Amino acid sequence: MSDADQRLSRATVAGYALGSLGSGVYSTVPTVLLLYFCTEILRIHPAAAALIVFLPKAWALLWDPIVGAWSDRTRSRHGRRAPFIAAGAVGIALSFPLLFNVPALGPAVTVVYVMAMYFAMATMYSVFAVPYTAVPAEIGTAVERERLLLWRMACSMTGVLIGAGIAPHLVELAGGGRQGYSVMSLIVAATCGLAMCAAYLSVRRLIDARSAVHDTTPLVSRVRRVMANGEYARLWIAYLLATSGVAVFMSMVPYFVTYLMRRPESDAGTTLLVLLTGTICALPLWDWALKRWDGWRALLGAVCLYLGISATFWLLPDGLGLTATLPVFFLLGLPFAGLQLLPFALLAHLTHAESAAGARDEGLYTGMWTAGEKMALALGPAAVGLGLAWSGYVSGTPVQEEAVLRKMHALLIVGPAVFLLPAMLIVALRVLADPARSAAERTA
Repeated sequence: MSDADQRLSRATVAGYALGSLGSGVYSTVPTVLLLYFCTEILRIHPAAAALIVFLPKAWALLWDPIVGAWSDRTRSRHGRRAPFIAAGAVGIALSFPLLFNVPALGPAVTVVYVMAMYFAMATMYSVFAVPYTAVPAEIGTAVERERLLLWRMACSMTGVLIGAGIAPHLVELAGGGRQGYSVMSLIVAATCGLAMCAAYLSVRRLIDARSAVHDTTPLVSRVRRVMANGEYARLWIAYLLATSGVAVFMSMVPYFVTYLMRRPESDAGTTLLVLLTGTICALPLWDWALKRWDGWRALLGAVCLYLGISATFWLLPDGLGLTATLPVFFLLGLPFAGLQLLPFALLAHLTHAESAAGARDEGLYTGMWTAGEKMALALGPAAVGLGLAWSGYVSGTPVQEEAVLRKMHALLIVGPAVFLLPAMLIVALRVLADPARSAAERTA
């Protein structure tokens, strides 16, 4: 997009942001519910379930950079990104229901089926998400990039809210069990597929169709060039670790609610609904912090706050009612908003600066970024699955031994900290190394 077109129309911003509502749901439902669906509904062993949630996302480490570089070099009358966004939206809408509609199969074949469907969905999600995430870096000014990202994150958090907070209630309203998950998946696929198509229509009008890259450098060399950017590498690693920690917590919530709080499964949706309500409320505050302070400093504050608030779950007494825990979940949503908005703003500014310097690798930058994000969203549930196996947890058993419950409680708090503490260290070292932000860095 040229600098002459600096101000984006409301329709363009709204259409683009709606795509994140769909992607927020599709990335959250498996993170929150797939492990639980495998262990409780399909009666798959926790270790096998950990492989199911991990391996298809690990594929993204290879596939996402390929998609990013491919979209960089694509020429079409609708631009570099729009054809991929359309194909990914259709592919996800078709594959998502298949993931939660598992035929009556033997145990081993069930594992293979679920992994294959998740692999297909993860592949198509990359086709959508990588070019979609690259779009803000192609916007001419920092003000418009941040405006686009703020609305995108608001829709993304709404999508996460639907995926984490409303989807469990849809399962219960549809009768629970296999039938409940089947109905939920069909409703989610139809609703969010339409939202992602709105992003296609917006991006088709937004990006210059003539802006394809003609770089003939081999992909491996281009990847090395991107990772040689120390600022990008530092941000990528910190975001992967922080997102892994959050994914551990999110994956543990259904087990915390059903076994430690002894509440119905749908109440896990209520707790996450409250958490994400706090997230949406806090987004304008973090947008203000981004404009007022250095993005790295604000990110350090978000990580520290998340660690501190999540640690309070140690202090919750046994048998505490659902209502008494909801304020803690709401407060946890405040730093979660920062962990979502700030890294993407830093990424967009950094990628745009590299593009302005002549390296038109926006898709490759975001392809590697989303690969790390998906790895994090896979590491979290996989770590929980392995942690449950370590604790002695028995799949599908309504009552667990007291020793198992104590280990599950420890996993809820210690699991996220294992990832968030090194993320905090990386961000803190970056802040200490360069305490003063250059104004040119943001206005580039």
